[in-house]
Amino acid sequence: MKKAGRIVLSLIIVISFCDLLEAQKIKTIDGVKTIINGKKPKPPKATLSKLRLEEEMTIGEGDDPDKSFSEVSVFEVNDNGYIYALDFKDRKVKIFDDSGAYVGSIGKKGQGPGELNMPSGILISQKNELIIEDTLNRRLAFFTLEGEFIKNISLADRLGLVNLMQDSQGYFLGREIGLDGDKMYFEIKKYDAELKPLFTFDKIEFAVPLPGTKINIMDLMSLYQFDGKGNVFYGRNQEYELKVFDAEGNHILSIQKDYNPVKITQEDKDEMLDKIPNVTPGVNIKEMFEFPKYYPPYQFFSLDEQERIFVRTWEKGEVKGEYVFDIFNPEGIFIAQYITKADVRLWKDNKMYSIEENDDGFKVIKRYGVYWE
Repeated sequence: MKKAGRIVLSLIIVISFCDLLEAQKIKTIDGVKTIINGKKPKPPKATLSKLRLEEEMTIGEGDDPDKSFSEVSVFEVNDNGYIYALDFKDRKVKIFDDSGAYVGSIGKKGQGPGELNMPSGILISQKNELIIEDTLNRRLAFFTLEGEFIKNISLADRLGLVNLMQDSQGYFLGREIGLDGDKMYFEIKKYDAELKPLFTFDKIEFAVPLPGTKINIMDLMSLYQFDGKGNVFYGRNQEYELKVFDAEGNHILSIQKDYNPVKITQEDKDEMLDKIPNVTPGVNIKEMFEFPKYYPPYQFFSLDEQERIFVRTWEKGEVKGEYVFDIFNPEGIFIAQYITKADVRLWKDNKMYSIEENDDGFKVIKRYGVYWE
């Protein structure tokens, strides 16, 4: 073999070896199938790996207080494309039809039937009821999708139950708050249709937030979501790992990815603190927070209707507000990256819905058409 030929062959071997280092590895760790994706793995051949989003609609803009938001935090979309958006400061849920036109609102401030004190989350149930988490009133408020009050379910026997989700069989996921001496904790639990606990996925302890206490809020972050089969995707985000549990709570799959940590700048800290409201009079809650040197591996994740997994990392794009999304197929294999400002919240009927800031700095809800190539 000529010298030039040997050099070319050596380069091919080296390049192939490097590709293997970035490829996906499949291992069994403690009896659990584990997919380990490299930092920049190549998607499998014949995979639709190019995502295109086309903006279709924006709601929440303008000066009309009914049609705009004081502070939109969460929203739901029903089967007809109607958007139910929780305006935290207005203490009501605002309804928009599938063209973005304002329809009406549900709730008002108070403690009586159909009234809300501090709504923190909403959910459209399998029975097509709108469930509103009313934190200060310590209850769940149930309404029809047309806004008629149905009932309250008291949560007075619990310190707190928030971030509820429901699967197609009527089972719930939620984050329950507990207190044990000088420690508080979140327990991530699965519940039956009557909100009776079935089992716990995780327990996250932290100090009671009293003056002088320092809390790393990023240590408390955890995320979860049902897939279409009733499996639970769970991430604590201290490691780049998503754990998948079956309907009985058995750990059946782990999805991991190598990544480069992103440093938290002082500008980042100031920006995050500016977004934290002071809800307790006389207490500067912002003074309680401390930050690590680096961001966690990711911010949040979501599943689309084909059960592709979209993980919003802390890696920034070139434009302010842009972040990199890692996209995985349902088996946990990396297939693409996508950079967008969109704070992706929900995928439905081949649409993607997000919360974003407009040019005036106000939060709005946007809907995009979703296209794969």
